[in-house]
Amino acid sequence: MTVKFIQYWDVLSERGDEFSKFIAKNYIPEINETGYLKIVGSWHVASGEGPYFIMEGVADSVKDVHGLLQLDEFKKLSHLLHFLITNYKSKLLVPAGPIEGVVPEDKNYRFNHHYNVIYDKIDDYIAFMKDEHLPIMEELGVKMIGAWYVAIGPGPNMVVEGACPGVKLIMDAIGSERYRRLTEKLLTMVDGFGSKIMVDSGVLH
Repeated sequence: MTVKFIQYWDVLSERGDEFSKFIAKNYIPEINETGYLKIVGSWHVASGEGPYFIMEGVADSVKDVHGLLQLDEFKKLSHLLHFLITNYKSKLLVPAGPIEGVVPEDKNYRFNHHYNVIYDKIDDYIAFMKDEHLPIMEELGVKMIGAWYVAIGPGPNMVVEGACPGVKLIMDAIGSERYRRLTEKLLTMVDGFGSKIMVDSGVLH
C-alpha cells in the first residue's frame, strides 16, 4: 500500500540560497538513499493557504515512514533543515479511494482540494466522486491522481489531488460553469473546503 509523507514549511527569507543548496545536495538525496522514502515532488503554493513550500515523498508502507523517522540520519537532516525554515508541518497520507494514487512522470502543475466528508454523506460522496467529479474534472483538463486520508497530521482529513500540464488549464477549469456546479454539489457533502494551486519548485531538476 503506497502512502505519502508530506512536509510543509516556509523558507526563511534570509536563508533562501542556503536552503536551496541544502535541499538539493543533502536533504533529498540522503532521504532517498535510506530506501524508506522517495522524494517525488517539491512544490510552491501559488494560490491557497500556506505554508508555501511542500515536499512530497512516497513510501511502500506506514512502517517504512516510521522507520525513516527513527533514523539518526533523518533526525540530523531535520535538525539542520529547521535552521532554514519556519512553520513546519507534516502529514501521513493513506489511500482513501475512489481515485487510485499515481505519481505523474512528466512535469505537471497540481490543483488539490482538501476537506472533511460529512459523516452521513459518505456514500453519496463516494458515488459523486466516481460518477461526476472524476470524469468532469478530467474533461476540464485536470487529471485526478489521488485521494488520500490524513492518518496523522493537521486536517482537513481528505486530500484529493489533480494534475495537468499547465496553469492555464486550471484557471480555465476554475472559471467554468461546470466546475462551479460541481463544487456547489461537493459542498453539500463536505465541510472545511479549501484548495491549492501548486507549481514545481525546481529543486528536483
